[in-house]
Amino acid sequence: MPRNLYEVLWIFMIYAFFGWCTEVSYAALNDGKFVNRGFLNGAYCPIYGCGVVIVVAVLTPLKENLPVLFLGSFLLTSTLEYITGFVLEKIFHNKWWDYSSIPFNIKGYVCFKFSIYWGLACTFVMDIVHPIIYKFITGIPKVLGVVLITVLITVFAADVGITVATILNFNKRLKVLDDIAEKIHRLSDEIGERVYENTALAVENTEKIKATNQEKKKELEELRARYKETMAKKNFGFNRLVQAFPNMKSHEHGEILEKYKIHLNKRNHDRQ
Repeated sequence: MPRNLYEVLWIFMIYAFFGWCTEVSYAALNDGKFVNRGFLNGAYCPIYGCGVVIVVAVLTPLKENLPVLFLGSFLLTSTLEYITGFVLEKIFHNKWWDYSSIPFNIKGYVCFKFSIYWGLACTFVMDIVHPIIYKFITGIPKVLGVVLITVLITVFAADVGITVATILNFNKRLKVLDDIAEKIHRLSDEIGERVYENTALAVENTEKIKATNQEKKKELEELRARYKETMAKKNFGFNRLVQAFPNMKSHEHGEILEKYKIHLNKRNHDRQ
């Protein structure tokens, strides 16, 4: 049981790092390559750190009762994952993970299968791992520990700020692409309608019609070039987010996001 904020912060950072290692290992087994699966840029997954802090704080008095420990871990981590997914979606208008294709899920935020995994993992952590970790934390000289955790939390806070800015810019780019795509579609329809409507006009209007259509076609070409240029702009943060959350969905720009993911995946494949 953590006795103060100092110990809480150490528990959070250590298990956030362990969680990142777990996600990277899981991705490596599935994809056969390294993928930074964390929400942030650094080597930590905050949801794991929060999950263990909550489980340790709430369930330490019950740790000797394994069935209760498992059930409590199952419920606490599932609740945390649901709330985290819901809040992130409301803030950033993107659904970062989606269990909708897995049986016994709740709105795609949590599913029975992974909740079982979290329950088993937290039971193992509480019974085997955490006593060792806690002994390590309390064994760090206090002054050194305070300096180290201050540096780690400062880096973590800066990473949060950078990631939030990246996501906001990512959504802006999706909006720009969506707007350009809509203009291209509208202009293409307009050109087609003009051709259809003017086929029966008198010969004397032919030159005027051609000139108008040429202007529209030029505008269309410029829009397509701008769309291609915007799609091709490289951004490490955008690329990392798409790789980390391949099932991410956007409520406002869903179709463009899927095209953007295809574009990034193709570019990454060509580069390999």
